[in-house]
Amino acid sequence: MSMNITRLATYWTVDEADTVITLLDDLRDSLWETYGDQIIELRRNAMTGVESNIDQAELPFEDDINF
Repeated sequence: MSMNITRLATYWTVDEADTVITLLDDLRDSLWETYGDQIIELRRNAMTGVESNIDQAELPFEDDINF
């Protein structure tokens, strides 16, 4: 399997940079809407093997929030 390299322009006009930022914002929002819960679960599972800091207190946040 070979690696493909994609080159990006390193200089954009202000309008082009704004367009790219808008695209990335829209992409992030769309991905979060579609996969947000799965991403949270993935990150939680990744943290289970991480050694916790003994200086951090674990607080039981189990309160129901009624809106």
